Amino acid sequence: MTAPDGGPREGGEGAPFRIALLGHGTVGAAFEELLPERADVIAGDLGRRPEIAGVLTRSRGDFDDLLGRSDLVIELIGGTDPALDYVLRAMQAGKHVVTANKQLLSQHGEELYAAAAEHGVQLRFEAAVAGVVPVIRVIAETLAAAHIDRVHGIVNGTTNFILSAMARSGSSYEEALAEAKELGYAEADPTEDVTGKDAAAKMAIIARLAFGAPVHLDDVPHEGIEHL
Repeated sequence: MTAPDGGPREGGEGAPFRIALLGHGTVGAAFEELLPERADVIAGDLGRRPEIAGVLTRSRGDFDDLLGRSDLVIELIGGTDPALDYVLRAMQAGKHVVTANKQLLSQHGEELYAAAAEHGVQLRFEAAVAGVVPVIRVIAETLAAAHIDRVHGIVNGTTNFILSAMARSGSSYEEALAEAKELGYAEADPTEDVTGKDAAAKMAIIARLAFGAPVHLDDVPHEGIEHL
């Protein structure tokens, strides 16, 4: 593993590597819970032990105070407001940023990539697309010298489950959606998934990396499954 500045770090004791956690929903809370379990491994690679400097939500915490006490900002608020402002301000302050926010990247990616380059920081977003599959790193690093003609993929688990259930058992859309919610495959409000907007945002991010050209969410045609 490399240090946030891009270079290797030797193992050993040092000042803690302080993480500002923006957002404390399902993903943010899970990250805070899992970090101590991986802290020794990360410390061995990084040379500094990671710790949460503080948590900011929409209702509590002071961003400027937290930013001043952090080395890395993890943005898990979602949406674009106030996430865009926070991420830009973090990079302007010389902080590396990790985000799982596909809406932010698919709508403001070029601005964010430019800001990261201007301020010499890293912007990492593997978790924004197919979080359990390292597709971002594969495209950006492993296939960096390859010529990619096209990209195909199933990038939304909710719609994949619904369509598979409808094809497999003849369930109606409503029945398959209810089953997906019951099993935890669909959010309480699945609008982003079933309208295709979630998949479109992910494909905008992937396409930008694969083809090296700016791709905005609005450039990606998409069709939902809610009327099947």
